[in-house]
Amino acid sequence: MDARAQQLADALVAKWSAPAGVELMTAGATVLGQIMGEGPLPVRDAAAVLGWPDEDVLRRFDAMGFRLELNGKGDIAGAGLSLLPSAAHTVEINGTRYHGWCAMDVLMFPIVFGNSSPAASRCAATGDRVHLTVTPDGLKDLDPAGIHVTLAPAAGGEIREVFCNRVNFYGSREAAEAAAGADPDLAVCTATEAWTVARRLAALF
Repeated sequence: MDARAQQLADALVAKWSAPAGVELMTAGATVLGQIMGEGPLPVRDAAAVLGWPDEDVLRRFDAMGFRLELNGKGDIAGAGLSLLPSAAHTVEINGTRYHGWCAMDVLMFPIVFGNSSPAASRCAATGDRVHLTVTPDGLKDLDPAGIHVTLAPAAGGEIREVFCNRVNFYGSREAAEAAAGADPDLAVCTATEAWTVARRLAALF
């Protein structure tokens, strides 16, 4: 991993290790666990499991730069992993297919849950499909073999806007480097290097 990618990876781990990051991760994991177990989560039910007033749930997550994803009924359907087809990234965990807000979610959550998980996305440059299997021990079945990932800073705004929307899979290093050339905030790493970052993040759960 080059120096820029390592810097962004270390900053990402530091963000989620800091007190504010731990608070957000704990609350987000609680909501996500409910979604994965029960399906779309009414805000009042999220308030009950979090121990917060109903009216504080969305506001508090927004204030932490983490806007929960709502379905058409106003129920919570996404918190890193989503039941809605809101992103190209997909991963199967315990027999259910989820959409990841970013490439890092697809790489991280199979490690968190100890799954061997088929995952798919599209090259953010060409739209071509990419496939891989994510396991707690590494990656398998990469197609194409040269999958790369862009990393972005995770500070300065709502997490999907500053980070998730820019952390994508690419079918080749050249495609990823072209994206980084157009956005100097980005760094490029191999899919395997991105998995090592995901493993560091998974260890925080």
